[in-house]
Amino acid sequence: MKFTMRFLAALALYMTALAILSPAHAAVGTTFASLYASSQGIRSFHGHVPSSYQQGIPMPLVVALHGCSRGSHHYEKRTGWSKLAEQQGFIVVYPAQSILANLNLCWNWSLSKNQHRGKGEPAIIAGITDYVRSHYTVDPNRIYVTGTSAGGVMANAMTVTYPDVYAASSIIAGCEYLCDPSTVKTPEESGEAALIEMNVRARAVPTILWQGTADTVVPPPTVDRIVGQWATIDGIDDIADATEYGQVPNGRNYVHQIYEDLAGNTLIERYLIDGAEHTYPGGCDCDPLVDPKGPNATGLSWEFFEEHPIP
Repeated sequence: MKFTMRFLAALALYMTALAILSPAHAAVGTTFASLYASSQGIRSFHGHVPSSYQQGIPMPLVVALHGCSRGSHHYEKRTGWSKLAEQQGFIVVYPAQSILANLNLCWNWSLSKNQHRGKGEPAIIAGITDYVRSHYTVDPNRIYVTGTSAGGVMANAMTVTYPDVYAASSIIAGCEYLCDPSTVKTPEESGEAALIEMNVRARAVPTILWQGTADTVVPPPTVDRIVGQWATIDGIDDIADATEYGQVPNGRNYVHQIYEDLAGNTLIERYLIDGAEHTYPGGCDCDPLVDPKGPNATGLSWEFFEEHPIP
């Protein structure tokens, strides 16, 4: 095992060196892939740079975190983030969990080291984000993070540990910071813990949330715990300022709620999707973990992101 880890570390450093030596415009209009290595670990990643990219002109970046059992390439296919990136003009990167870190390819959100800035997987994901920023002209005020299931939990953690980096987040079937499946701790306690972690960087990070009512993996009330967490951080109450009832054409009904600050700015949006299981809403009809009858989480998340750069 020690030999394997030394070999992987050496390979990662070699691959990273090659990527650094490559011209920054090499992947314009195409995909890129490499390994990231630091004292916190090694992870692979890949991404898409749209054909509209021009070096020197800042472009938004979306960091997309896959869930358990499926890898980053599968997540790219089923969510359509790369296709949307090409259409709308932003870069997207997909960090990949290592089977050496988790046999089910889950992000290890339950480990203490993965809940704090500068440590564990948050540090690795932030490092991959920095890698993309160092190779392409990224708008520092328009970097976003999204994830599903374990990736959604980690996306939440990323906005708490690095609120100065990620302008907004989209969380699909995730849970609150320091996720407590037993619900012993209140959402307010989660928010207070998040404020301590954010420290001097604390700010309201706009968040859009997605949850199915038939999810047997993540209990549907969990989405309310995330709302409570962010409401505590944002200094607002957890009562929606607006509620609308919608239906996807030939698809699912949903409840869409909006939570605003005193100035009327939207800080939290929540989609509760009737009958949806532990699936990605509105993706391709290509996988049982995707629900094409749900609202288009990818497109609606991007619309939310566009409205929420770092002030």
